[in-house]
Amino acid sequence: MSPSESIISWFRHSGRKMEWRNTRDPYRIWLAEIIMQQTRIETGVAYFHRFIERFPDLPSLASAERDEVLKYWEGLGYYSRARNLHTAAQQLMDEFGGEFPETHTELIKLKGVGPYTSRAIASFAFDEQVAVVDGNVLRVSSRYLGDADPIDEPRTRKKFQAILDEMVAEVDSREFNHAMMDIGAMVCTPTSPACMICPLENSCIARAEGLTTVLPRKGKKLVRKTRYFQFVIPRGEGGMLIRQRPEKGLWGGLWEIPNREVSQEEWERQESGDAFTFRGTGKHVFTHFDMHYQVFEGDSSQLPDQEGLSFVKYENLPNFAFPRAVLNMFNLYLEGETQE
Repeated sequence: MSPSESIISWFRHSGRKMEWRNTRDPYRIWLAEIIMQQTRIETGVAYFHRFIERFPDLPSLASAERDEVLKYWEGLGYYSRARNLHTAAQQLMDEFGGEFPETHTELIKLKGVGPYTSRAIASFAFDEQVAVVDGNVLRVSSRYLGDADPIDEPRTRKKFQAILDEMVAEVDSREFNHAMMDIGAMVCTPTSPACMICPLENSCIARAEGLTTVLPRKGKKLVRKTRYFQFVIPRGEGGMLIRQRPEKGLWGGLWEIPNREVSQEEWERQESGDAFTFRGTGKHVFTHFDMHYQVFEGDSSQLPDQEGLSFVKYENLPNFAFPRAVLNMFNLYLEGETQE
């Protein structure tokens, strides 16, 4: 039995059961793949169901308002995914007649669809014989091949992609790709891999040479930055002032309360002026930096700059899509006033 056949055999009795694996609908597969990026499966499933209930097909998503799409994404993070979904849905309707292309070379032309997602849709929906390479698959490949090249370098991904494309040509691409991701998630884990139950144990070079704790390797580690912000909950009569962020950049297209980035020294002094009361601090983690923030509260009319701000009653705040950090501030300091 070839390694590819062993992988398929393992998957048929040990693979994970996920509802979007039982469909060939490219729309549902696309949604699932985008939602599950950088997301725990338990969290993503709930968002997947919400999205499908409100946007059951491509036309419903393409015709929706951008703000509503962002609202259904609220709390999931990485909001560029939601914006790209909406743009790609419109692109599919306008440029492809409402139909998904069937090859990864055409699918990659869609907004927000990269090498991984294009191959996933092509394989899972249309049986194209291409391998899907994500973080789990990179780790399995590095150990299986005994390859010490850094997995976060494009040349390594390209090399593994070519090898896996040859392996998947022998078998059903859907089962092979699902299996490789599941082996990485369930068996060949980052620490303490369960080699004894791995279908590749007998042909894995890292296993044979005692390198499972050494591989995979990564290149230079990203140095995380720390940034400091001050937020103001600007209260008015029965509501507050909010504004929408620009489409591009941090929290693009979402709504926020007034804030500013400050130096660490100013943040530590808790400077806010006489018009606002200090309420507390918090932290929000992004991919490339940590946000430390302070929250102040005060009268809306005392804000020095009200450009772009709109007054919204407390009971209407749930109609707007806010970043998770701002939602946390509301939960801490509004104390149920949105129900008044």
